[in-house]
Amino acid sequence: MLGSATTTIRAHYRGRFASLPTGNLHFGSLFTAVASYADARAHGGLWLLRIEDLDRTRAVPGAAAHLIHTLQAFGFIWDEPIIFQRDRTVVYQSALAQLTAQGLTYPCSCSRSNIAQQAQFGIDGAIYPGTCRHGFRAGAQPRTIRLRTTAPAVCFIDRIQGQRTQHIEKEVGDFVLRRADGIHAYQLAVVVDDAAQGITHIVRSAD
Repeated sequence: MLGSATTTIRAHYRGRFASLPTGNLHFGSLFTAVASYADARAHGGLWLLRIEDLDRTRAVPGAAAHLIHTLQAFGFIWDEPIIFQRDRTVVYQSALAQLTAQGLTYPCSCSRSNIAQQAQFGIDGAIYPGTCRHGFRAGAQPRTIRLRTTAPAVCFIDRIQGQRTQHIEKEVGDFVLRRADGIHAYQLAVVVDDAAQGITHIVRSAD
């Protein structure tokens, strides 16, 4: 009976540690890795490793290999092959195309300086004011693709901090899914990857 219960928990707990290889693994990231790994193992679950190297402008050559070696040296064992975001551009493009087909995205011509001149600022920085939501000015060229957010609040229960609520449209605004340099944004890639890997639990720092 105990074996059956453990199998059930294991099938319903899939955790992960995802890191951007910008240099050596620092203590804060290592602490987060330990917490996520311990939580997965305590629940008899799976623990996966993802290298978030999609942003080639920030990834440092050799840093991913060093990160993997460091985790191995500390005794971490991941239960499935490592996912590298740099190999998944086609997957992100497909997800973006699906959102566009549903009318959930739109092209935006705004630069960061344009937004800063008009926007209010929230906890995550400038709140996009919706300038291009209904089309951009004549002669302007599209730079990014944004998600058309909606008013309902997003709520979830954090096991440490309790119920957390965010009104995306009000507090963040329509955020970027594909950047001006053609790279798919973290906000798209992380959701696509978590869904593809069946992630059920996320342990991360409260920064």
